[in-house]
Amino acid sequence: MGFLDIFKKNKGYSLPNMYKGIITKDEYNLIMNTSVKYHEENNLKITKIDEGEIVTENNGDIEHRYLDNLVRNLASYNPEDWEKTIYEHFDKLKYNPAAFDYLYKDFGYAAQFLRVLVKGDSFLFPADITEYISRVDFPETNTFLILEFEGQFHYVGKKDILEWEKTESELFEIALDNTPENEIEANEYDLDDKFKLYVFFSGDYAASYIINLKQNADYAIGTFGTLVAIPTKGTVYTHPIENGDVLELIKLLDPTIEKFYNEDPGNITLNYYWYYNDKFEIFPVREDTNGNFISLPENLLQLLTKNI
Repeated sequence: MGFLDIFKKNKGYSLPNMYKGIITKDEYNLIMNTSVKYHEENNLKITKIDEGEIVTENNGDIEHRYLDNLVRNLASYNPEDWEKTIYEHFDKLKYNPAAFDYLYKDFGYAAQFLRVLVKGDSFLFPADITEYISRVDFPETNTFLILEFEGQFHYVGKKDILEWEKTESELFEIALDNTPENEIEANEYDLDDKFKLYVFFSGDYAASYIINLKQNADYAIGTFGTLVAIPTKGTVYTHPIENGDVLELIKLLDPTIEKFYNEDPGNITLNYYWYYNDKFEIFPVREDTNGNFISLPENLLQLLTKNI
């Protein structure tokens, strides 16, 4: 650990803006100091400590350990129980290179572990994103191909799959079919006795599940498509569009969507999307003197104008 990091530890860590309102500065320092203690006890070399991040080096390999999900998870627990949760979190991050080397040589075995994860465009990816297999399903996000193995999420690199002899499209199709449907909880609500909502919850895969909206939840598709919000990886709001009052609904949903985005782990985006004909289109947001202003996608506006 470098001198500056030791200095930070002694003086205390400043609370990052992204965690204000979620935890206090003292709680953040408890998390950071406990995390450092874990790494020291496990002889893991820390090369840098930054806001919400610990960087380690192991045999020349640099690993960025982002704490965002951990912090948001801990916020719902009693601080007296945090050390156990922190230790369990980092235990899951222990990398087993031999296991992944085997997976990349045996596609028949590896295929069962393929998944996809949706990340917002603010996600701090620790390497050049172009080196990894990803695509865009929801504008201003990235959908990553991953292996979920022994409790770890491993992002699949383009060089990793050479022996699989599969196209990226084929891999995404397999990964989406592997989305664990048994982990998805779907609930139906009537908001203000006016707006039908279908809300999906999951630990990690609600946003991934809704990529195949037509296949997995066609009941959420209205005459004019579906309003979709994906504030976190584990929370999705949908509304079947039957008339032109979508913006009224968005105004009602906004506080809830922002709460999920700011407080729950795996936050993705505050954007709203229109699903129609197997495609997600973003609701445009413009800024004026009165703040942000959201409007209907042009194609949705034309569709509603023509038919209502």
